[in-house]
Amino acid sequence: MKKVNSILSVFLVLFSLFLMACGDEKNPSGEIEKKSDEQITNSPKRYGWVIQLKKEKYEQYKALHANPWPEVLQMIKACNIQNYSIFYRDGYLFSYLEYTGNDFEADMAKMAADSVTQAWWKLTDPCQEPVETAAEGEWWADMEELFHVD
Repeated sequence: MKKVNSILSVFLVLFSLFLMACGDEKNPSGEIEKKSDEQITNSPKRYGWVIQLKKEKYEQYKALHANPWPEVLQMIKACNIQNYSIFYRDGYLFSYLEYTGNDFEADMAKMAADSVTQAWWKLTDPCQEPVETAAEGEWWADMEELFHVD
């Protein structure tokens, strides 16, 4: 009976440590911080945007995206973006991506500061114009997600 209790005690300690590792982590000061559900599941945040494509720029925009610069693609991935797509319909571009990082604004600032990405945008931005309902200063207009199925 003593042996069973010892094994059970070891199991309970190990199981408790496992649960702690899954749900908590220590910050630099040694305090334990709870992980959010998003951190535990590590599920991406989905974004959708819309913008108008100038009619006369369709072929140019399509050609640019048929051969994107490798450095631009690397920066997209370095900024924790995956499953990035741009769709076209009736003069509108719809952009979809999944963000897997922890600080979207910082990653977007990192991308915007990249000189190769800036050069790419100098080619793509003249092809686009904000939709009529875009907020002041908004280029790609944010879209509300209404439905998603995994």
